[in-house]
Amino acid sequence: MSVEQAKQPQKMPLRQPTVTKVEVKNFRLLQDATVTFDKDVTVCVGRNNTGKTSLAEILTRFLRTGEISLRFEDFSIGSHQKFGEAYRKYAAGDEAGARKLLPEISATVFLSYDGVGEEYGNLGPLIVDLDPDCTKAIVEISYALKPGAMKELFRNAPEILTAEWGEPILISLIGPRIPHLYERTAVAIDPTDSTNSRIVSMTDVARAIRVDFVKAQRGLDDEKERPKDQIGKILESLFMVAAKADDGSFLKTFATRTESALEEIVASLNQHLENMYSKMAPTVEEFGYPGLGNRNFATRTTLDTKRLLSNFTSIRYPGAGGVELPESYSGLGSRNLLMILLTLFSYYREYASRGNKPCVHLIFIEEPEAHLHPQMQETFIHQLGVFKNRFPAADDDEHKWNAQFLVTTHSAHIANRAGFPAIRYFRLNESAQDQEAFSSTVLNLAEAPGVDKDFLHKYLTLTRADLFFADKAILIEGTTERIFIPAAIAEFDEKGQKNGAASLSSQYVSIMEVGGAYAHLFYPFLDFLGLQTLVITDMDAARLGAKSKQLESCCVHEATATTNQGIKKWFDKNDLSPSKLLQEAEESIPVDGMRGLAYQVPETNNGPCGRTFEDSFILANPALFNLSVDESESNLDKELKARAIAKSYKKSDFALTFAITQHDWHIPRYIKRGLEWLLDRNPAEEVDEATNQVSTTSQVVVR
Repeated sequence: MSVEQAKQPQKMPLRQPTVTKVEVKNFRLLQDATVTFDKDVTVCVGRNNTGKTSLAEILTRFLRTGEISLRFEDFSIGSHQKFGEAYRKYAAGDEAGARKLLPEISATVFLSYDGVGEEYGNLGPLIVDLDPDCTKAIVEISYALKPGAMKELFRNAPEILTAEWGEPILISLIGPRIPHLYERTAVAIDPTDSTNSRIVSMTDVARAIRVDFVKAQRGLDDEKERPKDQIGKILESLFMVAAKADDGSFLKTFATRTESALEEIVASLNQHLENMYSKMAPTVEEFGYPGLGNRNFATRTTLDTKRLLSNFTSIRYPGAGGVELPESYSGLGSRNLLMILLTLFSYYREYASRGNKPCVHLIFIEEPEAHLHPQMQETFIHQLGVFKNRFPAADDDEHKWNAQFLVTTHSAHIANRAGFPAIRYFRLNESAQDQEAFSSTVLNLAEAPGVDKDFLHKYLTLTRADLFFADKAILIEGTTERIFIPAAIAEFDEKGQKNGAASLSSQYVSIMEVGGAYAHLFYPFLDFLGLQTLVITDMDAARLGAKSKQLESCCVHEATATTNQGIKKWFDKNDLSPSKLLQEAEESIPVDGMRGLAYQVPETNNGPCGRTFEDSFILANPALFNLSVDESESNLDKELKARAIAKSYKKSDFALTFAITQHDWHIPRYIKRGLEWLLDRNPAEEVDEATNQVSTTSQVVVR
């Protein structure tokens, strides 16, 4: 660079933009949802039918060019009544007011380009502000009623919506008209002044933001299909992109050489066919054919290089003794992983082959865990963010691939490995009255208040925790409860079903072993998730030692304190006495929001009380342990006997004996009351994402 050039102001390169968040309104379960995006990988978790796939669906439809057609069923259930309200305004002569009330589906995308550049490229049409310090752009894509179409939308509707002719009939009337009378429009909005906006074309939006979707159904386990079909289709896609590319990549070179080689083959083949036909022509002429006259035939052979890959290309694996094995001989997990990687590479090539590249490349990957073992799932999500650097390197491309991945998953291994900052939890908004949920909220775990994120991430990484996918949760202390609680639930359900009651086994209940010393660290996290949770813990009664002057374990009726941190943090007190705790749980278990706390209580009013699970189980089943019941004995004496019997068992042996070998026992009262509370409030009915209708089925799993 010369001195004169150095003195000239240099153009600052525009740093790669990113999508920071998306706001979705009135689309299926996403009635009013905001999803923030990680710059590399965002992981969407939650129970089935909570809106995860809907997010990918709306962005895939809304950010691509071409006509789209949404149905009435795509509108969120919460917006349905707005159609009736809008019609009442219209019938009253207020068309402007009716249009404001009429529901529309929208997706607003927020971008950040983190720097000032003189050349904005494809992002330029979406930037409408004049503030040099503003480094954000906003584009809103809406699916709304066309101008002047309201009369047609409400055609043949009565002037007044009566009880006989109400919203349901109105909806059945206008529903079929929505695909024809609604249209998609895009508007760029000034981040510094929302009143300043500009209509942009969908071509401008698609040039700035490219969207691709790797669906969960990848066809690898369909035995009716040839194994090579799916892989061949991706290879065909790669070849077609390479053939159209104007770069100097190895795929472009391969495409050019393949075309040249096939041209030579076709020319040679045509010559052979001409020679063969020249020998057959006299014989053909002897037969004659009406209308042909003296015309001769000519043969031409055409080989399509693109179709060759999909029709005649397959993956082979080396076997023993030099024998090559077909693709179908490989496990579904390996084929699924190869399928995803090749698909991602084809998306990258499509992105890279464009001379005027999109600013952002959003790629949705739906349920990558299919057929992958746990370690492979963790490795995949860990390496996903690395792919966007490795693909350009493999392609000898110095330019970066500005990809942002959004993964929807039901895998605890993927969710736990991803880390809190990358996780978005889709939670149904449950109604306390009818327990039906028609919309979802999307939570960013990095914003959870009062949560020790380092501890929880490490815990969730080291253990198989599936809180993100459960209907309800039970937090327990240790190995004994982990073995016994599932058996207690089965016993509880069996007795309840005899009386016509519902069961916990018909719900997805996650059981987590957290220990009494750490349970309280989960409280703010559980509150943030809004997950109904039962905490089963030991009272851990204690008193000051005569010599040590330190708290020592003892029976409940001689105790003055508890050493259980989970109980102390629950009541936010350090000087809780067992007698006070028994008062707190006299009528029912203590409840704080969506959390319930179950610790030992007497089996009968004013009776003896255990301090641990084993003590309580023995007091609840005295006949099983030959524990004599003498009414003249004090509660303390009975508790001492129960403790002596409990000490004769190993904890694991105790739980295994009564969870597996013996079944004729009673559930300790404190656990039974906790299970009753947990069952009392059923999880919200889920809305199927595909049909937008209430689902009547639930997963039958207890873990």
